[in-house]
Amino acid sequence: MRGSDIRAKSASVNFREVRLDQPLIISDRPINFFTIAEVTLEVETRSGRSAHGHGQSVLSVPWAWPNSVLTVQKRDEALRSLVHHFVRSALDSPTADPITTWRHLTADLDRLLHDTTAPEGDPVPRLAGLLSLGAVDSALHDAWGRAWGRSSLAMCSAEHLPEDLSWVDDSLRGVYPADALSAPERTLEIQHVVGVDDPLTAADNNQARTLEHWLSRDCPAHLKLKLAGADPSVDAQRVVAVYELASQYQDELTLALDPNEGYSRPAVAEELLEEIARRSPLAAAAVDYVEQPISRDTTLERGEMAALSRRVPVLLDEGFDRLSDLPKLLDQGWSGVVIKASKGQTPAMVAAAAARAHGMWCLVQDLTASSFALAHSARLVSALTLTRRHLEFNSRQFAPDSNAHFGEHYPSLVTVRDGTIRLPEGDGVGLYGFGNTHSTRETTL
Repeated sequence: MRGSDIRAKSASVNFREVRLDQPLIISDRPINFFTIAEVTLEVETRSGRSAHGHGQSVLSVPWAWPNSVLTVQKRDEALRSLVHHFVRSALDSPTADPITTWRHLTADLDRLLHDTTAPEGDPVPRLAGLLSLGAVDSALHDAWGRAWGRSSLAMCSAEHLPEDLSWVDDSLRGVYPADALSAPERTLEIQHVVGVDDPLTAADNNQARTLEHWLSRDCPAHLKLKLAGADPSVDAQRVVAVYELASQYQDELTLALDPNEGYSRPAVAEELLEEIARRSPLAAAAVDYVEQPISRDTTLERGEMAALSRRVPVLLDEGFDRLSDLPKLLDQGWSGVVIKASKGQTPAMVAAAAARAHGMWCLVQDLTASSFALAHSARLVSALTLTRRHLEFNSRQFAPDSNAHFGEHYPSLVTVRDGTIRLPEGDGVGLYGFGNTHSTRETTL
């Protein structure tokens, strides 16, 4: 028991549908729309102090739940119903810190996910379930910090938590989530996403939003290439073409390669790297890391992933849905993990601290996040000890209108200048460190 513990008293929920201006293709799956869950919680401390906190999560069905007998609409509805379930469960939870509450809410997660869609179809994947919990968890963290006038990230320490991270794995005894914090950066470099079918130049397509347009306007030095994942030779040709264009605008360019589970085995990703090197040694030298090259369900043979990670760091993304897997990943050959704000503040902080303790790579990536979901990602990039501190910011590309209202209040966060954005001035309190958090068109519980 800690004096800073909180209890959720009331809640409001809103769902905002975001339609993309153009599809974002990941492997063979187009993303045309997604739902953003917005949760606002009122909490009370043991001493009777009240505060509100806000959390948002991107419920991306094509990313988190790509295959099912259920339609996309049915899957989206299932995730929305889970958000309501987690809100009700949070309101029924005892007074505690947000991490203890998160552990309580996920204690029987697999059974809950099975029962959500039974007997209609397959169980909700854990990854999708974590997205549904994410907004609730983040709202609790935000309210926790606001109740005490402190950064909720800094509060994840021995002073405010009942135990260290040995509940994840005994090797993390003495480690706390706040150990992952570093000196905050207010100016962040962006990472620009190049979709599988994104045109490179005006000659390829008459649309204005070509890669050439973005390179000229926003000057990104970090590119993340979504690869088709079917033929490594075709993917290599795309990587080299992107590099040759982008290197005309940036002298120091980094490329991240993301097949989004498209390859059957790690060896196919090795073929990709060999083909890139054959076509362009300069492009090969610019490759910084590879993200989730194989399916999240692939069972690896011993040493299979290690052969690839010896050539370039390989990060787990879609396959990362259990914190307890973290200590095993290095033995499996993975170099590290990708964390996403939409899965919630608790798993983000815990994963960052565990990765730091084990000497693993750790990056923050997003899911076309906008508004406060984008602000959350930016705060994580700003504050955590990460291997690379750039902000993936593709809502400006695929759903710019989703940031319109937010940008009126916080223009520096959504306006790219010379490849960077800047976090708004603020007091550092709560999850975001600035501004008033609220939601509109809410359903009160």
